[in-house]
Amino acid sequence: MLPMRTTLLLSLLVLVPVLLWFVARALPDTTHHAAERVFATDVATLRQVLDAVENQPRWRRDIAHVEVSGDEWTETDARGRVLRFRWTERSDDRYRLVFEDDRGLQGTWTAAWTPTPEGLRLRVEERITLRHPWSRLMARVFFDPDAFLAAWFEDLEAELSRKATTNG
Repeated sequence: MLPMRTTLLLSLLVLVPVLLWFVARALPDTTHHAAERVFATDVATLRQVLDAVENQPRWRRDIAHVEVSGDEWTETDARGRVLRFRWTERSDDRYRLVFEDDRGLQGTWTAAWTPTPEGLRLRVEERITLRHPWSRLMARVFFDPDAFLAAWFEDLEAELSRKATTNG
């Protein structure tokens, strides 16, 4: 007969992953995140920065490499993760793209801007879908989408300021 301590440990080793699996399966596969900020810039400068995706490694702290092919591109982040992107809309007041990776992550990113007395109000919305339950659980534990958007806004603001002071 197994000692009580060993039985308890074995039970926990089975029970904890099973419980985590049920928690992970209960999480929604799609999340929505949005943020907005006012920038002291004009539409032309904002669009110039957003259109030049090949320049992202220069101004985004999390991007190591970008390869562009028409309306599609791949980004390799600082950790080596590769995401594929494709523009689906580029109008006068809104850009939209879709993205995916090989691990079951996919989503949409939408940026819409409106003029304000101070410049432009930019609102960014992301819908992220993670198909695998373990991925959903890990993402909620280890990834903060609000902090990611805040860092993206900070990097964009620095690039817009650089463009304003260097005229390009």
